Amino acid sequence: MRYDWEGITMGAASPLIVQVATPEYKKVNVEASNGFRYSADLSMFESVYCFPKNKTEWDQVSPDSFGSALIWVTRFEVHVDQIVALAYKTEPIAKTA
Repeated sequence: MRYDWEGITMGAASPLIVQVATPEYKKVNVEASNGFRYSADLSMFESVYCFPKNKTEWDQVSPDSFGSALIWVTRFEVHVDQIVALAYKTEPIAKTA
């Protein structure tokens, strides 16, 4: 039996990151290939050595070449599954014509 949870189907492949935004320091909004936007607070990783130290560093992020993780210029990296697990808000992406 399969279960759907916030746009994720158990047993299915992880979604890919299509677009990322950094609205606040330590927070990200990720649009994923499964048609959902995930808003996550990544402050739990703050103790990691390469975690960005300020908003300027935080804004310097991009998806990796596979779309499976975000990488900051400080070399801090977080996988899409971690973002989905830490999401405090999940919403469908509005489709436009």
